[in-house]
Amino acid sequence: MSLITLLFLSLISLSLLDDTVKYRPVFVLTHFRHGARAPQGYIDEKELLDYALEKWDNPGELTGMGQRMHYLLGLRNRERYITDTYKNFLSPNFDPHEMLIYSSSLNRTILSVSCQLQGLYPEGTGEVLNDYQRENALPRVNLSADVKEKQSELGENALPHKISLAPVRMISPLEKKIIIYDIPTCLFRRNEMREKNEKEKDSLKNITNFFKEKYLDKLKPIYDKYNKSYDIHFIDYFCDGFIAGYTEGRPLEQIINTGINKEEMKQYCFEFSALNFRDWISGDKDRTLATLEVSKLMREFIHYAKERIDIDKNNKTEEIKAFKKDYSKPKMMMISAHDSTVSTLEMFFAKVFANNDENFYRYPYFATQVALEVVIDDSIPQDKIEDKDYKIKYFFNDDEVFMKNMTDFIKEVEPNLWSDQKIDEYCNFTQPVPQPEPVEEKKTFFYLTITFSVTTGLLLIALIIVIIKCRKKTSETITDTGHLLNSYDSSN
Repeated sequence: MSLITLLFLSLISLSLLDDTVKYRPVFVLTHFRHGARAPQGYIDEKELLDYALEKWDNPGELTGMGQRMHYLLGLRNRERYITDTYKNFLSPNFDPHEMLIYSSSLNRTILSVSCQLQGLYPEGTGEVLNDYQRENALPRVNLSADVKEKQSELGENALPHKISLAPVRMISPLEKKIIIYDIPTCLFRRNEMREKNEKEKDSLKNITNFFKEKYLDKLKPIYDKYNKSYDIHFIDYFCDGFIAGYTEGRPLEQIINTGINKEEMKQYCFEFSALNFRDWISGDKDRTLATLEVSKLMREFIHYAKERIDIDKNNKTEEIKAFKKDYSKPKMMMISAHDSTVSTLEMFFAKVFANNDENFYRYPYFATQVALEVVIDDSIPQDKIEDKDYKIKYFFNDDEVFMKNMTDFIKEVEPNLWSDQKIDEYCNFTQPVPQPEPVEEKKTFFYLTITFSVTTGLLLIALIIVIIKCRKKTSETITDTGHLLNSYDSSN
């Protein structure tokens, strides 16, 4: 057997050996896009007619399909992190000390993570009440007979079917934490970058021209009455509506009746949406907006990962369990957000680990989930564990994109992150607080003197009035007493 053959077989053996390594998770971040939703842009806002000429009831809101997508994703994650792949990494019932759950402040992301949590902690995992609690868990209002019947049906379950609930923290734009792309001053930067890339990027010019050359002649007869410019913004809204309608199984009749192939248009709109984030919003080589968006999130992730590594390496698990008040060292962090936020994470990693390779980035469809899992070989003895033994796996849905040594990951990522100061300056957060004009000392003394004099005068007047009334009342009392005495004397 030749040396080359032996080397080849050895490499295969090592590869197979690595595949059989049993990893134990230490910390996990899942970051996912909301589920299927209604479109955001409407060509006829009065009729709620989107740019694919379909009517919707609730613009931008999560649909029933979107709810189910995340419920099923929750069931899958339960298998991965609770029952099967990483058995008992998380408790089978919700434990607030294990989870840190964030959502952007829009309805569709809040509902998405709520639905996912129903899958992660399904029926049968909720709270139960003892006999005393069942009788006394009552609101401070009178209950009708129907409500009392429902109370009886609950039995020992705190909620119907013993469902479980978990708190979700809102990330409002004002918090400037983790998700900051929609803060007005940052949004200005985003639009500024968009305009620049629109003029400079050949990929955007090409995909816009392709739409005009292939589809515009067919579409103009049904769109001209709306007086819209057929530019990249029109295509953006059109594809948003088309993808939403296609996902929901809408007929899209007015589009299809022009002779346009539905599957072909779907493929075009997916490619356009990918370029929307890769080249239009964050198309510069430095991935400025991707770095801006990701910096706070990555710092937060690294912080919590280090905390959990310290607990794992130094065998502090029981200590943490005993100190139940400590919410600062979660095992898992969940973020419910948008295609833009998942995209920026993808582009940031492409910049740091793949030299901006365009093939690294993939467009996040509805309910796409990316995950960062900090893991360690479970066969390493506890007293032999070192920092270099911890690895990080990055997943795009089910695909493992890379696995790196955690120490190396931090060394490569941290130098690329923006400081809070740089983010504040770029987004113009640091505005001087307006100060009141200084008041001259003489004017201040004058105003104080006048105020004191008026107040003192009013108090004196009030005092004089009280004295006069008291004297009058005393005089009347003496007179009345005299009458009574005279009457008493005369009666005797």
